[in-house]
Amino acid sequence: MLASDHRWQWEEWCDGAGVARSRIPEAKTLIFEAFRCARDESDDVRKYGALLLDSLYGGSAVAAAKKAGIPVGTPLERAGKFPLEWQDEPFHSGLTGNSFAKVLVRYRPEWEVAATEAQMRKLLELHAWCRGAGTPLLLEIIIMRNGEDEREFEERGRPTILASMIRDAYRRGLVPDLWKIEGTSSGSGAAIIDAAILERAGPKQLILGKGADPVMIQQWFEVAAGLRSTAGFAIGRSVFWDPCTAYLQRRMEADAAVESMASTYLALVAQWKNRAAVVHD
Repeated sequence: MLASDHRWQWEEWCDGAGVARSRIPEAKTLIFEAFRCARDESDDVRKYGALLLDSLYGGSAVAAAKKAGIPVGTPLERAGKFPLEWQDEPFHSGLTGNSFAKVLVRYRPEWEVAATEAQMRKLLELHAWCRGAGTPLLLEIIIMRNGEDEREFEERGRPTILASMIRDAYRRGLVPDLWKIEGTSSGSGAAIIDAAILERAGPKQLILGKGADPVMIQQWFEVAAGLRSTAGFAIGRSVFWDPCTAYLQRRMEADAAVESMASTYLALVAQWKNRAAVVHD
């Protein structure tokens, strides 16, 4: 999955770089074009590739993807909010024709119970709608670090909290088709998450990118490829950020930006496929 539903990140960058926010849709269109180019070149992308785009800035690109027969989904959350707020009301108003629905939530176990419970009720409402509509649900969980040692949080803290939240979701009947999970280079941490996801038959996980460099992504892939619950990746900024910002600052032509993104995305696909092949062999 090429994940490019970022909104507040673009707004923040535009404000800091002196670029009008009205130009953000141009970046979304270039990302769509890059995915389409990669799809034309790769059987793997044609068979397994998907595109995640927001309707706020990427509405035209979403429509173009649907017209081209590309599997595309959109985020339902209002970006950067806790507890969960819907981008639109009703929350499913923009899902017509989507291949999947995506929602991101943030979580810490010590946060106010009333807020986390309200968030869970919204997720259960969304889950029920998706089941009724036959729309796969992609649920992204971000566990916030709160003063913990970074290494300890990476290896055990975040995986333990995340596994606990996954099990709680299952107990309440929230069973998404896909979990979108932060990558980790800790084999023991990844095993904790894997075991929790596998407590229900069906759900898989996608590794998200966090804007990481290729070396770090390779470490995540090496760990994740051996897990029974892992289905692939959902990476965005590592693919599109540098070419799109260069384009918006008029340091790169559109064609060059598209070519750069398509090449990076195809390299990730090959990287993932190679790591998975090594494990399965």
